[in-house]
Amino acid sequence: MKWFKRLICLIAVSVVVLLGLSLSGVYLYRGMPAWYRPRVASTQETRDAANRADQKILDLFSWAASAQAQQRRHQLGKSIPGEAPIGPKTVSFDEDEINSFMATWKNAETSDIEQRIARYFTDGRIVFEDDSVILAGESPEFGTLVSAEFSPSIDDQGNLRLDLSSLSAGRLPIPKSAVAGKMQRLQFLLEQQLWQKQRYVRIDESLTANGPAVAASWIQHLLAAMNEQPTDPTVIIPFDMTDLRRGLPVKVIAMKVVQGSISLTLEAVSAEEREPLLKTLKQQPIGISE
Repeated sequence: MKWFKRLICLIAVSVVVLLGLSLSGVYLYRGMPAWYRPRVASTQETRDAANRADQKILDLFSWAASAQAQQRRHQLGKSIPGEAPIGPKTVSFDEDEINSFMATWKNAETSDIEQRIARYFTDGRIVFEDDSVILAGESPEFGTLVSAEFSPSIDDQGNLRLDLSSLSAGRLPIPKSAVAGKMQRLQFLLEQQLWQKQRYVRIDESLTANGPAVAASWIQHLLAAMNEQPTDPTVIIPFDMTDLRRGLPVKVIAMKVVQGSISLTLEAVSAEEREPLLKTLKQQPIGISE
């Protein structure tokens, strides 16, 4: 599951560094937001929730592997007569499953990236409210809860939106204008990372995406979220447990976020959508040139 750790760490570092830096000079209101729910799960309950998340992720990978294998057979002209196309897949997670899954990454040897996160953000958690996803944690430096709220949706054109709707310290909103300069610097760093990956992006005719394609896809989604822009609904998920750097492009065709849980419906990308997807992944951000 290291692939997921790197992915969420990328998102977490981007958001929490922004939050940590933006709190300087801001009066911190120490009250707890209305959505704050103290953790009460026992160690065994945490393990059980993490195991449920593991099983759901493995089931998702298995579905992706079946879809990729079917596409491979079609590419080689070895389709099975009468075989039905692999249909959409719906997967749901509750808060306990997501947060317990992330908690199982912690070990005695804290990585460099985790040490950097801890300077700004500890006891991180994801909270699901109606139509919103909240990344929250404690700020050691300022002694208060900090949070970033996103509004995920599929718009009328089928695009994915992950808009960053608000930043808060305790119950005190932080105006986006107060951190505009820091967001621009963070965006520049992400764009540089994206540019470095894009030159190596590959998706073969069996719709197998390489590691740079996986990274480019998720960085583009993060940049779109920071700029409150719609983005292609395609995400790339692993299908081979022996090589998590390879992935299958799938479209998010439905999303539902309610208090305590999130549900996603995914559909494998067709062969006809390969070239448009490659073009999207290789599209350079404004201001970046070779």
